[in-house]
Amino acid sequence: MRKITTVALDKPLEKPLLNFMNSDRVSHFYAINDLQHLRDKTLVCVALSEDRVVGYMLEYDKRILYMRGDKNCTTPLLSNSGLNEALFNVEAGQLPLVSRVFKPVEAADKMTKGLVTTFVTMKATRRSFKPLIRHRVQELRKENAPALARLLGIEPEQALGFFSGLAFGLFKNENLVSYAASPEIIEDLAIVRGVFTAPDERNKGYSQSVCTALVEKLLGEGKEVMLYVSKHNPAAIKVYEKIGFKKTGHLFLGFTAKRRD
Repeated sequence: MRKITTVALDKPLEKPLLNFMNSDRVSHFYAINDLQHLRDKTLVCVALSEDRVVGYMLEYDKRILYMRGDKNCTTPLLSNSGLNEALFNVEAGQLPLVSRVFKPVEAADKMTKGLVTTFVTMKATRRSFKPLIRHRVQELRKENAPALARLLGIEPEQALGFFSGLAFGLFKNENLVSYAASPEIIEDLAIVRGVFTAPDERNKGYSQSVCTALVEKLLGEGKEVMLYVSKHNPAAIKVYEKIGFKKTGHLFLGFTAKRRD
């Protein structure tokens, strides 16, 4: 690859960058979402080679660094960040170069053995979907925010932020015990995240039921559905495979890291 230059995203670069991202929306899902809906919290640096986009780095909310593109872009892009600590989401080939500048100190997923979580990407379509609802579930509304807050151990005001898209839950004795949501949707592609079941209610098939209801609704609206899951969480992967999610082959790495002295 010829010389790489990095520049801050400006209006003329927006279309070429989005074209680069849209070439593989599964890989660039969160970056596209942040550019479309969270631009005020997102700083974007673009890597160019011969005036062609070959990579980018998003700095979200002064705490997350999200990088995609040719691995040779990694060091030039990182030189534009002033963060001393960040939560990283990168491609596998970028890790050795990131590690020269930042030292991984904690994996993104608590079940990871080691300092770096590998995330597997899975996708469900109407053709692959296998609905398995064995419990009574319901679509959640904003008025369910207090119940969700109790389940997740957060404030009700914070829980309201989880209702920007679709969410389904399962109640037991008037308490919400299992939950799944799709807060971000890009055109015909939706992402499932925030899947959670109360610790003392696990291994009962609840997450399978709430995920099925959510995915069924999204597919019925003409969406394809994707998710990221830690490869260190085989129980979750098994649930997703049961209802028709298939691995796409994309792997991403997540970790918190501190800048080296």
